[in-house]
Amino acid sequence: MKSRLHTLRPIFLVAALIGALIAPASVSAVTVKQVALTFDDGDSELHIRQAVAIAVATQTPITFFPTGKSLRRFPNLWKAIGDAGIPIANHTVNHPNLNDRYALKGSANVRAELQGFINIARSNNIPVVPYWRPPGGAWNANVMRVAKSLGLTLSLWTNTFADTAPMCKNRTIVAYNKATAGTGAKVVVLGHVNPYTAQTVKLLAAVIANYDARGYEFVTIPEMVKGTPNNIDWAKAALAVSAPAISPTGARVPTSVPTPIDHTNTKYTFAQANGITCRSALPTQPFSQLNDVPFGIHRVAVVHVAIRGDGACVVYATTELCNRRTRRIN
Repeated sequence: MKSRLHTLRPIFLVAALIGALIAPASVSAVTVKQVALTFDDGDSELHIRQAVAIAVATQTPITFFPTGKSLRRFPNLWKAIGDAGIPIANHTVNHPNLNDRYALKGSANVRAELQGFINIARSNNIPVVPYWRPPGGAWNANVMRVAKSLGLTLSLWTNTFADTAPMCKNRTIVAYNKATAGTGAKVVVLGHVNPYTAQTVKLLAAVIANYDARGYEFVTIPEMVKGTPNNIDWAKAALAVSAPAISPTGARVPTSVPTPIDHTNTKYTFAQANGITCRSALPTQPFSQLNDVPFGIHRVAVVHVAIRGDGACVVYATTELCNRRTRRIN
């Protein structure tokens, strides 16, 4: 699916130029509406690949804000993405709350998180752009001073896929509505490419179609903030989709676009999009007494127990018992 906006862009530019030449001086220029689709963290290799696959299929610019930990885990994949011209920006090394870090450990620790990301990228020859996004959107004047000293420009967001919400209760239609609620001249949509955010990549094509139909131009963060033209090489980006994750000599990983979900379905949940079944359960003991209690006893401290398709238990923004241990996944 090639974006209609990109297909017609040359015609629009010619028409705009002619209009500017013949229009009366009192008529102001029409503002081009822009939307930047951005993806944070990068804990899921599959969802990173799928986001790029959709971008390639629709020739829609996107921007990534992975952590340094993700760069370490998938260095060759990120290098291939960056080499294709898709911007990769700074989301710290370990994803801490930078306000808390500054308060507890001072500016040196904040610098270590941001400079550490740059160092990891440099050591793996991963091209990065000088923009940063604080985890959780948490920053203050002290943190900003550190970031500016490293030459980094702040990039936040206006809308999200709401993909950090509990998966058993939340519906994909809500994620779609929130992601497409942008109406301003500059919209930045935040999603995540983590293990339990399949709904985000499965909704992405529909979100692109929504903004395209409303006349938005798709841009990268550098393009939106400073007018830096994107130089995405779509042929290289197509190859990046299947690039070996760790070593350039590793096996390629063929990856297709994910099967889209019906964004109008009012009952489909995040859990269903991730292949998880939610079962209701009532707590019988305080959580403090539940460590290392066998899961088979069914003494759980949550309203929903999420069971993955392979039988493994997972937790999303809550806590449950599984394999004799409590686990937390955010």
